[in-house]
Amino acid sequence: MLRSFLVAGVVSFASAALADESAADISKKSREKGALNLVGLSAELKLVTTAADGKVKEQQLTSASRTIAGRSHALARFSAPAGVAGVAVLTVEGAAGEGDDVSLYLPKLKRVRKVAKSDRSKAFMDTDFAYADIASNGARDSDVKRLADEKAEGRDCFVLVGQGDEASGYGEVKLFVDKQTYVPMRVEYADKAGKPFKRYRTLKLKAFKERVIAAEAVMENLQAGSKTQMTVLKLEDSTLGDDAFTEQALERG
Repeated sequence: MLRSFLVAGVVSFASAALADESAADISKKSREKGALNLVGLSAELKLVTTAADGKVKEQQLTSASRTIAGRSHALARFSAPAGVAGVAVLTVEGAAGEGDDVSLYLPKLKRVRKVAKSDRSKAFMDTDFAYADIASNGARDSDVKRLADEKAEGRDCFVLVGQGDEASGYGEVKLFVDKQTYVPMRVEYADKAGKPFKRYRTLKLKAFKERVIAAEAVMENLQAGSKTQMTVLKLEDSTLGDDAFTEQALERG
């Protein structure tokens, strides 16, 4: 699930079309490492959304990822609260130059539906993350450039900047990549009018075997005054096979 920040980085930047090889290399490593590199792993996650009026909503889910035929497949299933239990999301990495394919299973309707490109900027499950964040369509790859290095969340970071695509709802996207782990430590999003919109921050890093992941992170909606915090509750090797990452499997539960 959440391929952009849970699997392959908060913003996906392809390297092939970039003239700046240094930026391309950083971009590629950031995509491969990601904020939560779950390829071959399964995680139990908690999402806590706090509205501007202080109202708090908590959701729990499991998330896993697998590389099938050279493409990343990410699966998420919500378990709590009761109102969202059974909702499942499958994100399949798109072919070169194409957006990811996102399928949503709604148990109340007992059917799978595709998330249309026009809906990618909408809130995902009433959190501060959007479908565009999940589908890794945060920025247009060809516009990504490297800026001067900076510190972010107490870590030395590379800095990349690009423009959001039409589906993301974002204007400029600025990504701060940890020099040591290549995990995105902060992402600053502007809206299409250039005004500050959202800010993602990695709050805590955690080592798991040979990987380093974002064990705690938060997405803040600067315009709405709300925020959603993600916490990894449990992490283990995944036992799911290829057949679990299909639309048919979404319906089976």
